[in-house]
Amino acid sequence: MMKINNVIYFGALVISFSISFMTQSADINITANLIQNPPCDIAGSDGPDQPIKVPFGEVGITKINGVNYQQDFALTLSCGTGLGNEVVLYLEYRGMKASFDDKALQASQPNLGIRLYHEGVVIAPNTGTKITMSDNGTTTLPLYAVPVKNSIPSAILYEDDFTATASVEMNYP
Repeated sequence: MMKINNVIYFGALVISFSISFMTQSADINITANLIQNPPCDIAGSDGPDQPIKVPFGEVGITKINGVNYQQDFALTLSCGTGLGNEVVLYLEYRGMKASFDDKALQASQPNLGIRLYHEGVVIAPNTGTKITMSDNGTTTLPLYAVPVKNSIPSAILYEDDFTATASVEMNYP
């Protein structure tokens, strides 16, 4: 009978050891610096706080093919101090997608849209592209815009002025 008591006692000792091993902990310190508005600006060729203009001039209705009438323009992105180093930002433009082309911004005529491109890749409305910026950094983002038309045979474009409007945003993580 003596051996059975020793075995039970040894089992209780092992369980007690396991419980104390599982209660180990470590402190975590989380730090951050809250800022009101990260110090970055977007500007077109007319400067900050001015509308970004992309004039197409006269566009021939029958010559719109998604390539003709390409208009190059650039955005200047600049950040002051307080952003940090190598921060990934998201440059997006918001606007209504063309009903016939979800990669084009709807123009004032129903069968006309404008596609925006960066480095040969279309940027659809309400999407964006990643940009890495740092404190006191400035970069120029080359873009181009091209008119596109609805390709169904019954789609008609009328001789008249047209416009397309979007908002450019720089979103922070």
